[in-house]
Amino acid sequence: MVLEKLNILSRKSDLAVIQAREFGQILSSNFPSIKLHYITKSTSGDKDLKTPLSEMPTEGVFTDDLRDELIKKNCDIIIHSWKDLPLDVGSDTEVAITLDRADERDLLFIKKNSTKKINQKNSISIFSSSPRRQYNLENFIKSYLPFKIKNIKFENIRGNILTRFKKFTEGNVDGFVVAKAAIDRLLNADQHYFPDTKKNLLSYINECLWSVIPLSINPSSPGQGALAVEIRTEDTDLKKILSKINNIVDYKNVTLERDELQKYGGGCHQKIGVSYKNTHFGKVKFSKGEKDDGSSFYEKTIYENNNPPYVKPTSIIEIFPEHLSDYNFFKRKVIESSVKELSQTKDKCIWVSRQSALPQGASIDKSNIIWVSGLETWKNIAERGIWVNGSADGLGEDIDPKTKSLTNNEWIKLTHLDAPVSRIKNVIHTYELEKNEISLNFENKNYFYWMSSSAFKYAVTKYPNILNKFHFCGPGNTYNEIKKILGNDSKNLTIELSYKEWKNNILPSID
Repeated sequence: MVLEKLNILSRKSDLAVIQAREFGQILSSNFPSIKLHYITKSTSGDKDLKTPLSEMPTEGVFTDDLRDELIKKNCDIIIHSWKDLPLDVGSDTEVAITLDRADERDLLFIKKNSTKKINQKNSISIFSSSPRRQYNLENFIKSYLPFKIKNIKFENIRGNILTRFKKFTEGNVDGFVVAKAAIDRLLNADQHYFPDTKKNLLSYINECLWSVIPLSINPSSPGQGALAVEIRTEDTDLKKILSKINNIVDYKNVTLERDELQKYGGGCHQKIGVSYKNTHFGKVKFSKGEKDDGSSFYEKTIYENNNPPYVKPTSIIEIFPEHLSDYNFFKRKVIESSVKELSQTKDKCIWVSRQSALPQGASIDKSNIIWVSGLETWKNIAERGIWVNGSADGLGEDIDPKTKSLTNNEWIKLTHLDAPVSRIKNVIHTYELEKNEISLNFENKNYFYWMSSSAFKYAVTKYPNILNKFHFCGPGNTYNEIKKILGNDSKNLTIELSYKEWKNNILPSID
């Protein structure tokens, strides 16, 4: 088939047009001879800006009107946000492909001039119409922000991104939640077609504090961040052409997410989020929500892994640590000179490897972005009155934080004096490790969970025979360093997302 021209339909909003042109650019780079014509149309969801989306009469308020145009052959392709599509699109059309997925997480913005009011009243108001976000964020807002918040009020908001941001920054509401992919796309839009979009959006963002909400706390709406390319089912030749630019992995993940939502009935009225994320060690699943019967569920697990198989223990005495209190390899001594160095650090993205890496009493300039390794570190730092911008969510330093649209700050890492070299080369050594005596006998231990490569190295010096035992750790630097040390025995090294999950996985075999 020789395809000469394609009529591409999208909604009229800046974001929808940007998404259509994103598809067009990728298609043109692979098939430069195809002429593209862009068409826009308002949908019922665009026209009704008062009714909360969860109360709309149908799921496809942003897509059904466009699909009618496709079926009538008034266009050849529609570019949607996957999350706007109903679970059943009918038999006349199909989603042929998806492109590389953008960030599936949500962003929380808090107006800087609201922080004093929030602290005084111990309450906060948030613009969000999503039952999923409201359900997921209540505990996050109370536990992970540097405020003492007792009461949260969620308020409905509709309109395109810039309209919502304008209403937010000019009104009395303190916070605003939005899909990060939408913000990223608007900030990265072609200035030729959207000359004022980035400038206007940045002017709003600069009035705010922002946090990228971790998927383990707030799994996304199924398909969030991904673009759905819908065609007529009969256009099989077009589907073959489009398959050349399909991201098969992201398509599969979106399908898994939508299948998961289908199990609970589907619909934007539900308090359900689910995200699948591919990593170097396998596919991670995050799901969280409340079923129609009021029962809740939560899951963060390696759904498909690349880990080697292992024989599970037959007795609890074979594992270390049996309890977290047993894991006590070091004391941590603050390097006093680092406190001054840190207080003078400005305009950096500061990676905090663990809560003790940020010395008590250290002042953090407001020009810095704070990124933490995991949620316990986030909570601890927030309790110290410090705003945290995001987290690796326990997946390791190698996972791209995807912050380039929001900040160009150079990365710097806070860690201990003898820490191995990692992805972030610029470091401030804020503490040193002082060895504790290893009081437990490891001779009868066969299964070990390690929280740092330093602890592993220390244990091996005293008990070298543990090298050929079964070892487990989180992804990231700990895994990378232990794998180097084990060498040929690295087949006995397995990634687990947390100590708790490791223990839950390894103990069921024990009667």
